[in-house]
Amino acid sequence: MADIAFDTLPSAREILRELDTADKEPVVYLIRGRSQTGKTTLLTEIRTRLRARGVPLQDTPTAELAPARTGADSIANSANDFGPPAVSTIDPHPVLVIDNAHTLSESDLEALCATIESGRGTVVVAAQPRPHDQLLRTLAETVARRGRIVDLRALGVADIAPFAREIGMMVPRQVAQHIHRQTDGIRGGVVAALTAACSARLDAGILAVDAAVTVWARALLDNLEPDLLETLVIATTGTGLDASELTEVLGVEPAAAQRLIDRARASALVTDADLLLAPAVGPLRTLLGDRRFVAVQRKLLGARLDAGLLRDHTALLLAESGVHDPRLAEFLSAAAEKAGREAVRYYAAAAATGADPDLIALRWAEAAGRNGDGETAMRLAEPVLARSGVSGAELADAVRICAAVLTRRGLVGRAAQLYSWLGAHRVGADWAIGATVLSLAGDVAGAAELSASATQWPPTGANAHARLIATALGDSLAGPAAAGAVSSLVQAAHADSGVDRFLPCTAVSIATLLCLSTGEPRRAGDALRRATASGLRCHQLQALAAWTAMLGGDERAAAATVAALDHDSLDVRDRLLAHGVTVGLARRSGDHAALARAWQAAYLLFDDVEADLLALLPIGELWLAAIRLRDERRIAPLVDAALALLDRMGQPPAWSNAFHWYGVQAAIARQSPTELLPHAKPLKAAAEAGDRHAAVLADAGRTWVLMLRGEVSVGPVEAAVAGLTEIGMSWDAARLASEAALAAADSATATALLKLARTVRTDAKPQDPVLPPAQPAAKEGTEPAADPANGEPATMLSEREREVAELVLLGLTYREIGARLYISAKTVEHHVARIRRRIGARSRSELLSMLRAMGHGSLLV
Repeated sequence: MADIAFDTLPSAREILRELDTADKEPVVYLIRGRSQTGKTTLLTEIRTRLRARGVPLQDTPTAELAPARTGADSIANSANDFGPPAVSTIDPHPVLVIDNAHTLSESDLEALCATIESGRGTVVVAAQPRPHDQLLRTLAETVARRGRIVDLRALGVADIAPFAREIGMMVPRQVAQHIHRQTDGIRGGVVAALTAACSARLDAGILAVDAAVTVWARALLDNLEPDLLETLVIATTGTGLDASELTEVLGVEPAAAQRLIDRARASALVTDADLLLAPAVGPLRTLLGDRRFVAVQRKLLGARLDAGLLRDHTALLLAESGVHDPRLAEFLSAAAEKAGREAVRYYAAAAATGADPDLIALRWAEAAGRNGDGETAMRLAEPVLARSGVSGAELADAVRICAAVLTRRGLVGRAAQLYSWLGAHRVGADWAIGATVLSLAGDVAGAAELSASATQWPPTGANAHARLIATALGDSLAGPAAAGAVSSLVQAAHADSGVDRFLPCTAVSIATLLCLSTGEPRRAGDALRRATASGLRCHQLQALAAWTAMLGGDERAAAATVAALDHDSLDVRDRLLAHGVTVGLARRSGDHAALARAWQAAYLLFDDVEADLLALLPIGELWLAAIRLRDERRIAPLVDAALALLDRMGQPPAWSNAFHWYGVQAAIARQSPTELLPHAKPLKAAAEAGDRHAAVLADAGRTWVLMLRGEVSVGPVEAAVAGLTEIGMSWDAARLASEAALAAADSATATALLKLARTVRTDAKPQDPVLPPAQPAAKEGTEPAADPANGEPATMLSEREREVAELVLLGLTYREIGARLYISAKTVEHHVARIRRRIGARSRSELLSMLRAMGHGSLLV
């Protein structure tokens, strides 16, 4: 290893400088550190330097370090009393350099301490820390009196990249961080990992590191004694290494247990927290065999249970390792109740170690549902519906969980069928959840039947949230009561974050979509901000925020929000929302190619969802896109289902107005006045009943039809534009004004209307951000890259986008990048476009400079 590798060893340069002058004054060093932390490497360099200067070396403490004397010297000294002293011919002092002093015998250690105590020569000793070894403690105390102790530490996260550069290697930042996680910074493991990473393809660096570290760990394990291997089995659980526990589990004497703990902690494979490195667990199990490995863990479990010291995470690891024990299963089932997002893992471990799956199925399904794992929740809860002997409460819980999964998948009709089957006599305190699902599916009578049982159940805090949602949703279907329904739903949205039950939908989703459907995008934004401030965190909020921004006139913010969405993390219903806003933005921008791409991505979802109240807005946007692209047949079943839903519910204005406006726009786009009538009539009826939102839309629709006939007047158009702007539909208002200008017969009218259109667009200033910008969680040991403009952390790129960014900064073409990453050049182009949108770069040069400012390009390979 090159000299510069010692820059990451504490005090290495200072030790070498002092040894260069050791012939003037002897120095003493004890270099202490765990295995593979660089002790031997440092001693090798010391020996090389001393030999180059002609300094004699010794490697055994039994040799005399006192100056050797010739016979003439003795005669001269014996005559000192009779005359001046003779000239001495003393040989140069040899330097004592000893590695692995912890392996020396008792007599050798005593001799070494005596040599150091004499102070007659330079001594450099390297040893592992063994706190329970009395002789090594004596050695340390002796060195502390005569010289200096240097403790070698493992590399930190921030040290990996500098260390790599010192030994002539370079890896991307995320690979360096992964290397530290796998090796805990032990130099031997880091070198093995770096070598493998630099020899692998850019996209295979992580896998190469894992394989190399596993081989390195296996090589170290091959040299360990059986009793130490069993000690390492205990270290796999993270329980800590305790001498008394080791005595009980391994059946050894207390002194032997202390020695085993010292040796385990001094090894390269055990962290400071007494935890075996993850890559070493598999090789250790292979080396010992499953039977012996699990036997040690079973003994540890018994010791911990008997002492009442079993910790949740330890129990989890023991179960996942294959330990079967009814007490462990009971412990894990209880621990899962307070495990939060880890509950699914605890229930799975409890089942693996012997818990009855039927007894924990519903709790397990509940936890899976809250974690977004609908497949597991459905797999566990659905069999309960057909099981005999199930209590009414369990049956209601099973229906709730299955209905929640189906609703989030966009299959509200099937969810409603479950509650219709359960009936009012068995729904119990979950009546409000059932009523909500039935209302969303358009079964108003069924919802009313379930709501009739409300008086049988006390309005406790546990069901108050669901009761508020059900009541408000029911009110929103009753015409004049819709305004109060919005207030109630916003109030319920504040409590969404505190709900610990898996529900079909959140209050904030209903509140936001109801506000948008009634022409109140600012109120929708307020609901989202309050829900976020209360602690609610879910991907759905971003999809709703994009809709709120788009319908509020801030297409730029909507585009930025939807571009940051990870579609794979969304439920099917929320994926429909995301596709709807993407299509809506493309339609508003007039980019036909972008609209076609967005449409092709969206229509694959049409067979997987049903029409319900919460899907009306995205269905409407997709409907208009289909007409623009002449592909209406794909969306027609959903449009027909939406119209049938509104008919069954009696055309509730709060939900039907917005959809009928889409219908008006669809008829105008097809230039078919007859198709406009079925949508104009409900709007007119609602307007006559006093609905302000419907009145504005009806007036705008009438003005639009007149404009298409060539009957353009500034006054009516201005009134319609003002009304649309008032209800947040600034894009529609500007479009109406601009199209009216094109249809105007005289230039004065056209000029006035074009000016009106520009004014509407200019005045549609972006509202405050609906949600605070998501800050990427900094990985251990790193700081988020800062935006040079304002000092704020830069937008987080995905793993693949970071790889593409690094290669773009290297100057490769799209084709070359694609060949490097095994993707097409077109895919690379899409990644670059996505990166530009995320960071707001307007040109290639700006893209490159912004990426460099974010910290990319510093570790190119």
